[in-house]
This record gives sequence, C-alpha cells and structure tokens, in this order.
Amino acid sequence: MLVNVAGLVKRHLRSYDVAARYGGEEFVGILPETPLDEAMVVAERVRVAVQQLTFAHKLQTLKITISMGVATYPGPGVDSIDDIIRVADEALYLAKSQGRNRVITLQPMPG
Repeated sequence: MLVNVAGLVKRHLRSYDVAARYGGEEFVGILPETPLDEAMVVAERVRVAVQQLTFAHKLQTLKITISMGVATYPGPGVDSIDDIIRVADEALYLAKSQGRNRVITLQPMPG
C-alpha cells in the first residue's frame, strides 16, 4: 500500500520536487520555490487522489485517506530545516486531531 501511495504522490509532483518516506507511515514532500498557497493546492490534489485510490483483489474494498501538514521556508517561526519539519509536523497532528483526511497549515496564507 505504501508503494502505491508513494507512486501516486510522485506522479503529482514536478520532476525536481522530492517525496521521501519519513518515519513509519509518514512522507515528506519538498517543493523548491513553491509559495504556501501553491503548496496547499498540491497537497489537496494529492489528498483527493489518495482518497480515490483503488486496489485489486482482496483489497478492493479498502479505502485510505491521508492527512497533511504544510509549511514553507522561510516563514513565520520557520528559520531552519528543524523549524520547517516541526511546523509541518504540528500541522499534521492538528489535521489528525480535527478528523483526519485533510490538509492543514499553521502559517498565514498570503494575500
């Protein structure tokens, strides 16, 4: 299942973006020079695609969802790699606590 989700994520990113497994069932996406509003759009597109993912044979009734936390660098409270991971992780846990299957950012949206 993780292989299918990883492949789906990769298909929704640009050729120079990076998706990598980060821990057990967590992934990190690195989208260079992507503003927060655009990163949120990409994350939402991936969330919907995962929700629509189907499996074959014994897993055909299985439906999965994902929650995502999005953060950008530089940003408020984000001055280092450790900061961006912390902020994204905090947003991820907020998404999970709010009912899962959602994309959350703790950073203010532009505009």
